[in-house]
This record gives sequence, structure tokens and C-alpha cells, in this order.
Amino acid sequence: MNKVFDLLLSKNFISKEQHQAVAEYQKLQLFSIRNELLFLIYISILLFTTGVGVIIYKNIDTIGHTILLILLALATAVCFYFCYKKSEGFSKGEVKFENPLYDYLVLFTTILLCTFIGYFQYNLNFQDGNYSVATLVSAIAALGMAYYFDNKSALTIGITALGSFIGLSIQVQTLIENDNFDDPRLIFAGLVFGGLLIAWQILSVKYALKTHFSFVILTFALHLLALSCFGGYFQYDLWIIYIAILGAVLYYFYKKSIEFKAMSWYVFILIYGYFGVNFLLYKVLDTLSLDAFFEFISILSPFYFIGSIILFVKLIRDFKKKINVS
Repeated sequence: MNKVFDLLLSKNFISKEQHQAVAEYQKLQLFSIRNELLFLIYISILLFTTGVGVIIYKNIDTIGHTILLILLALATAVCFYFCYKKSEGFSKGEVKFENPLYDYLVLFTTILLCTFIGYFQYNLNFQDGNYSVATLVSAIAALGMAYYFDNKSALTIGITALGSFIGLSIQVQTLIENDNFDDPRLIFAGLVFGGLLIAWQILSVKYALKTHFSFVILTFALHLLALSCFGGYFQYDLWIIYIAILGAVLYYFYKKSIEFKAMSWYVFILIYGYFGVNFLLYKVLDTLSLDAFFEFISILSPFYFIGSIILFVKLIRDFKKKINVS
């Protein structure tokens, strides 16, 4: 910003007094509310769509399915028209709207579109209850919106829907009641989908297709692979395999965190690595049946946790210096 005003001063568009006034104002470092306003817009979209869903649910018998489908289709079409009209078209690189509010309109349109797709199948298969087709179509639609309009929020919706289609969507109540956190099918689906996300990002870079989406895609992959490995840890026969996979995943993302200079990735790598190492130590001690050593560890545990915190802070500082230097 200072360079802009320096250029204006050199071109005599502003006076020295005006330039000095701007400099003094910038020194105050006043709080900018732009990001906060955009965040409030994001929250308002979520609250609005949630409120519409609640109203529809409570008045479904009065309003009627057909009318609701028509209203959803019209609202989606109108929003899509304005998005399309204001966009610059598809590009393999990064494209932004002139007004950031249209990014939120794309998000709103994506939510409406996915709602329409799900609600449409709900009416077609009222007694079936199999929503895999609607989930897949919603994923394709959201990803199409993300890539055409260059919207990361729509990309997040698309990846989530795609993961649900593959088999990651399990009702929380069912998960708790059945105690299937270590369900082999769920773990395998998580590992496969995480691997596909990494392959997705690699191909995107290879073909220079929306490479700025890499951070979002790899963030999903990191958490998905790590949590799947922790789920596999509770399969006592194969726990060593999942710990090995976790180590490989964390090493891969450590390299990526340096490449992307992603502090958030590195923090989660340390957290996941910390739990992984402790799980490994527990398994080793449990296998060797060193009960006396467990008592010794319980005595030293306060010092162990304090040392872990100190090491965590040191590693964060070292990583910050490393990415700033590079």
C-alpha cells in the first residue's frame, strides 16, 4: 500500500501533506473489518439455508413437494444465472470475481443445487432411503461449480459429498451405538479416498489445472489418512501396519508443509505424530508385559508432558524460521 501512495506522490496526484497524512494513519494500524464482514456473510448464508430447510421440514404437508421443488429450481437457476453472468468463464488458472460477494453467491448456489438434488431423489425414492446417487450427483455438481467459478468453498462441499459417496458418511448415533470406530470398511475407504486426493492433487499440478486448490485437497487428505490410521490402530492384528502408514503419511506431508510453507499442516503433523509415537510406545510396552515400567512412567508422566510441550514450541519456532528463510 505504501508503494501505491509513493507512486501517486511521484506523479503529483497527491501532495506531500496528503502523503504524510496517509503514512501517519497507517502507523496507527487500525483494525480492518473486511474479513470479518465477509465471514459474517458466510455465516448468514449458512443460517439462511438452514432456516429455509427448517421451514420446509415443518411445513412440508402444507406447502407440498412439487411447489418446493419448483421454488428450489427457480432460486437455483436465478442464482446460477447471476454467477454465470458475472464470471469470466472457465480457466485452468486462478480467476476471481471483481466483487468478492459473488464468491458467496456461488457458495449459496452450490448449497441450493445440492439441496435440490437431494430433495428431488427424496421424492423419487421416498421408501428406498438410498441416497448414494444423489450424493454422487451433488459431488459432481459442486465440483463443477468449484472448477468453473474457481470457488474453494464449493470445492470443500464437493470433496465432502464425494467422500460420503465412497462410504465415509456414517450417522453419529449409529457409530456410537455400534462402536465401529475400527470398522475395516470405514478405515479402508478413508485410506483409499485419502490416496485418491493425493493423486488428484498431483495430476492437478501436472496438468496445471487449478493448482491453487492443492491446499484444500491436501488438507482433506492429511486429516483423512491420519484419522484412518488411528482407527486401524485398534485392529490389534494389523496395528503395526497402520502405524507404519501413519509414519509415511506424516513424512510426506512434512515435505509438503515445507513446500507450501503451511504452518497449519506442520502443527497437525506434530499432533498426529505425538499420538502415533505414544501409541507405538504403549504397544511395545504392553507386548513386552513390562508392568513395573508402567508404574515408573506414571511417576515421570508430568515431566514427560512438560517436556513434550517445550519440544512442541521449539519445533514450531524452528519450522517457522525454516520456511521464512527458504
